[in-house]
Amino acid sequence: MKQAVTICLLLLLLQTSCQDNNPVANHILDFKAFQIEAPDTWRIIPSVGYDSQVGSLTDGRDALSYDYGWYSYTLKDETSATHLRTMTTIDGRPALIVRPKKKGQGVIGLYITDDQNRLSLIGHDIRDETTILKLFNSVKFR
Repeated sequence: MKQAVTICLLLLLLQTSCQDNNPVANHILDFKAFQIEAPDTWRIIPSVGYDSQVGSLTDGRDALSYDYGWYSYTLKDETSATHLRTMTTIDGRPALIVRPKKKGQGVIGLYITDDQNRLSLIGHDIRDETTILKLFNSVKFR
């Protein structure tokens, strides 16, 4: 009987030690025309655009610039020689995601069209590509 209790306690201890005690909470960053789900540490820094909605979002370590309008950057200079180019669907719309072949060294970006407008999200030398890709895939248009 003592062995059974000891085994149960060890299993309970093992289970609780494997759980993440500091899960990162997410929140919605609202850009009016679109939204992005991001960790709570990310914030919007708006800027003034003349023909589009522009600005950046950051967690203090990594940053992305955004441009939502007719003339948003199409990621055409990020070729397959230096970047991984992936066509996908985000919020029911065709989207292009580019990532540098050498992690953390180069441009990571998203280009997506929404009816008349286009959205580009672009970061340079990003440390946490996994979070950025989650941000890209969470884009929702209104």
